[in-house]
Amino acid sequence: MKVFDGHSDIWYDAFLKNHHKENILLSYHIPRLKAGNICGVNAAVWTNPKSENPMEKFMQMIAIRSKYMRETENNELIFAENGLQINKAIKSEKIFVISSIEGLIGIGNNIDFIATLYDLGFRVISLTWNEANTLAAGCGCNDDSKGLSDFGRQAVKIIENIKIVLDVSHLSEKSFWDVVKIAQKPFIATHSNAYSLCPVPRNLKDDQIKAIAESGGLIGISALPQIVDRENPSLEKVVKHIIYVTNLIGVDHICLGFDFFDYLTTDNIIQNQKQTTGLEDVTRVPTLIECLKKSGFGEKDIEKIALLNFLNFLQKMI
Repeated sequence: MKVFDGHSDIWYDAFLKNHHKENILLSYHIPRLKAGNICGVNAAVWTNPKSENPMEKFMQMIAIRSKYMRETENNELIFAENGLQINKAIKSEKIFVISSIEGLIGIGNNIDFIATLYDLGFRVISLTWNEANTLAAGCGCNDDSKGLSDFGRQAVKIIENIKIVLDVSHLSEKSFWDVVKIAQKPFIATHSNAYSLCPVPRNLKDDQIKAIAESGGLIGISALPQIVDRENPSLEKVVKHIIYVTNLIGVDHICLGFDFFDYLTTDNIIQNQKQTTGLEDVTRVPTLIECLKKSGFGEKDIEKIALLNFLNFLQKMI
């Protein structure tokens, strides 16, 4: 069964390994995506808020993405910016890539640059990573009074007006509800799990999950160990998150956003972190599909979770 991965850090990996001569997508990521039956990915440009100059790093990441697009386009990948290009990729049995921004720390308060990001092909944007920036507070912010700023509210309107998908993963709870108050279009949490099963700030509480569904959006269940289970993250517990969210809002609002990091071996943030047992990397995704079958999910519902829900959402939104 074909699967869409709603959150991938392959652009960050390309940035870290840019000094290598080989094309890291062609030599490493594409074979592994194929092994995992991945037909499409939402690949994020992420800037570490602790960088000495996050704006400079942000632009470097965008440049790296453009470089790899030129080197990889039409070999094995199609960089999709609309539904027609997604359909072309699926028909040609190539992997399609949706490009996204994970946190807008790199633009400061220059919200007009969001339109430039659209012109560059980005179709999914989150306002923050874990930090508080000029637009909003992330889930790592310890000040409960901070939410969307005036710039953040303007950014949400721009994002919606130019047909970019708003991603609410990583937002603080107050920022999340500030978004809910002003959002006019469906929004998505590309890689977040259920707080009721794993009570960490990165996860979504039941009322947040319901609010996303009520907007017409999706929740992408993640394999990131620290949001699967604080003690013993495993494939079976990822399935429990899927079951829990399904029981809460129905299967039509669930997708997958794995956030695998096994390949980020040169990043100090990632080193020595435990993996989700049984779902350690993208090649293990077929095992998740089998586990869903054994858990009682029917073929049609698994296909919705694995691909169709996100595919239909993208084709409607971008």
